[in-house]
Amino acid sequence: MRIYKTDEIKELANVAKEGKIIAFPTETVFGLGAISSSKDAFEKLVEVKKRPPDKPFTLMCSNTKQIEKYADFAGLFKKIADIFTPGPITFIVKSKEFLSSYLTLDTGWIGIRIPDDKNVLKLINEVGEPLLVPSANISGEPPAMSTEEIISIFDGKIDGVLEGTCVSGKPSTIIKIDGDNIILIREGELKLSTILEAVKWKFH
Repeated sequence: MRIYKTDEIKELANVAKEGKIIAFPTETVFGLGAISSSKDAFEKLVEVKKRPPDKPFTLMCSNTKQIEKYADFAGLFKKIADIFTPGPITFIVKSKEFLSSYLTLDTGWIGIRIPDDKNVLKLINEVGEPLLVPSANISGEPPAMSTEEIISIFDGKIDGVLEGTCVSGKPSTIIKIDGDNIILIREGELKLSTILEAVKWKFH
């Protein structure tokens, strides 16, 4: 596994474009990344994570234009995203039809996040499409927080890691949006009360 510096993001993006698994720090925790258009890359990610095959991965995008291919960027989803993205929040929203089954695992839902980290946004832009990104850990274990931890856990299992450290150490807040309903799946540094207050203040 090679360590890439922040001035080598293009080279790391090329590794991902080959369908290989990479790792990188975000504003929350380290993530593993696989190109979203490759089922083979998805299957490698499942294997590396030792993740249950019935649990889909979050789609990490660099901008809202990328989101529109996978979900309708409208309504409550757009209202909250306009305030809190880029940022430590993951949205579970209804997916568009006819997406590859491995992206949604035929649930009709997809997880989407835009991270607040300029290096990760640059990486996704260099790849040219969203990445499938879970936290960088073996399922059931704590997520990695440093390059050294990535090497300890994944050396020989993934192909590249972007050097760096994470800021908050807390995974992103996850909310599911179903029509006009907001369902909290996991609360991270961004509190549900903050989200609800902002939406109420701005839109009601």
